[in-house]
Amino acid sequence: MKMKIRIEIDEGLEEEEVVIRCRELSDEIVGLQRQISDGLNSKMQIEVTKKDITYYLTLDEIYFLETAGSLVAVHTATDIYETKQRLYELEDMLPGTFMRVSKSAIINTEQIRSIQKNITGASKVEFNNTSKCAFVSRNYFKVLMSNCLLYTSPSPR
Repeated sequence: MKMKIRIEIDEGLEEEEVVIRCRELSDEIVGLQRQISDGLNSKMQIEVTKKDITYYLTLDEIYFLETAGSLVAVHTATDIYETKQRLYELEDMLPGTFMRVSKSAIINTEQIRSIQKNITGASKVEFNNTSKCAFVSRNYFKVLMSNCLLYTSPSPR
């Protein structure tokens, strides 16, 4: 694939922005977007606490986040931490691989092992290397399935 790469400097920007212009959305373009996103977010961490100890989790350690009363619980494969940040604040700062799946939960789509669709209620999401699961409300199911298709590996040719 032949491609032009151009850098424009705009001192008036409040935050950096990367734009990909393409004729159509191909596996290569999706792969490029994912590489850029992974590179930008690989060092991002979230401050969490457990028993008065502060930890810093990288995004790939996080499976899902859910509200638990007035706190937000942050789930990893083996543990549950708390964060003082609100779910809507986390939703705004997390990359596209994290998505809201109900009023009270955000999941890391890169950690999904399976999705069990339930036509009448919430669908069940199981995660890699853990017995933990989260539930997707019917309103978010279609968007989740579209998002999961975007983040699957490009098919070999």
